[in-house]
Amino acid sequence: MKRLVIILVLALGVITAHAVQVTLQYFQAKSNGNSIVLEWKSNAESDIAVYEIERAGSDNVFRYVGSVSAKGSNQSYSFTDDEAFGKRDGNNETITRNYFTYRLKVVAVDKNVSYSNSVGVVHNVSGIKRTWGMIKEMFR
Repeated sequence: MKRLVIILVLALGVITAHAVQVTLQYFQAKSNGNSIVLEWKSNAESDIAVYEIERAGSDNVFRYVGSVSAKGSNQSYSFTDDEAFGKRDGNNETITRNYFTYRLKVVAVDKNVSYSNSVGVVHNVSGIKRTWGMIKEMFR
């Protein structure tokens, strides 16, 4: 019995040592009308290779949309999702939703993976997009 306890304690220590080590100060998503901008800041990073951005729609299935290389502790990151509206998703269906959920898949150098908390965003696309030429025409 004592031997089993020692083995379990050692196994727990090994698993903890290989866990992906990252602490996020914040993770947020904002719609700017044309795209969705994701921003996050790490307080502490240890052996992180890349942040993979995943998006879920009404089906609640997260799909890969892009990645950002890790820069080290206390760094700010940004990713712009230009394909959040009107493009095609992983099922090759046109995206017409306006509410999305995002999360970060944190991939370590040794390929271990962890996930951030998810954040939701309402994406409102303006039906009328004005260009400089359209604005000039209004005043003629």
